[in-house]
Amino acid sequence: MYNQIKNICTTNEWVFTYAREDFANLYDGEEQVDDTTPLVFLYPPLITETFGDYNELESTNYTGDFLVLLSSDIDEEDYDYRYQTYIKPLINNTMITIKESIQCDNTLSIVTWRITEVLNLFDFNLDGLLITYSVNG
Repeated sequence: MYNQIKNICTTNEWVFTYAREDFANLYDGEEQVDDTTPLVFLYPPLITETFGDYNELESTNYTGDFLVLLSSDIDEEDYDYRYQTYIKPLINNTMITIKESIQCDNTLSIVTWRITEVLNLFDFNLDGLLITYSVNG
């Protein structure tokens, strides 16, 4: 998943960070281009390999989480404002791009895909989406 998500971010000029959650909290915003540039935080995945009767690798499953976020301000208006300004554009644009890129990759197949809205994440006050995925490769 690392290569796929990083390539999607590079192609679309989004900020990409690969780290555990505690390290991601240290993000200081220096790489951010502007307030409309998505930031993607990919957490290390759980990798499960399945083997056949003759000990041959049959499949690999990647399960994990990543965040797609936009910079916000802690004292923004109500939740609806945050949803309309930050979350909805990510759902309607960024997430479609990510999902279609993974689906078009001939090496990966999405098994499950769950999206949760998040607000005021990390010390940098980021709003957006937490994606929990399971992908076979």
